[in-house]
Amino acid sequence: MAKENKLFFEILSKMGEEDYLKNFFTYLLSPVIAGIKPSSTITLTRGTKGLYNLWQSMGKKFLDEIGLKSINLREDEKSLVALVYNENALENTLSQECILTFLEDIGYCREDNIDDLLSGLISRYKEVHCPHELGIFLGIPLEDVKAFMECTRENCLMCGYWKVYGDKEKATKIFNHYDKSKDIAMKGIMKGVTLNNIIYDIRENWYM
Repeated sequence: MAKENKLFFEILSKMGEEDYLKNFFTYLLSPVIAGIKPSSTITLTRGTKGLYNLWQSMGKKFLDEIGLKSINLREDEKSLVALVYNENALENTLSQECILTFLEDIGYCREDNIDDLLSGLISRYKEVHCPHELGIFLGIPLEDVKAFMECTRENCLMCGYWKVYGDKEKATKIFNHYDKSKDIAMKGIMKGVTLNNIIYDIRENWYM
């Protein structure tokens, strides 16, 4: 697997800027494309393979092509932090009663729609840099977000895409699904499969 990963990133490094952006972010965002992860954050630094400027000029068009949306959480003279999200998956996450209660307790409005909740997240991000509730938007289970917020001294049960304090079995399945979707993207890119077909495979086969 390590050798395959190395070869994959070598292939990416030889691509032109536009192809690099499309292929790299298809790989990086594959769990979000599949709908098994509501959103992911990406950080673009000025001067890194020209991605910052390229994202500004064609990022929205690319996301439209793969059915995702984004908001900017923070932007300064050095970098951009964006939240890329699957609207249906994020709405399903944020509409859960326990999530609404949690968000309401920390200052969000229960009646807010997804756009208002995202605007609230942007405001909170500016206030405290990286608010704990960002984990909710990223699809981290509420019990794990709460445990992390409480700075528990209890050792986490496992550490993968996040620190797991609650349901280890459920988290393991989610991690495996994330890995599967990224593996589909990586293998497709390495074989030269068209992005449209890779996107289709990610959405249809991540659970297999």
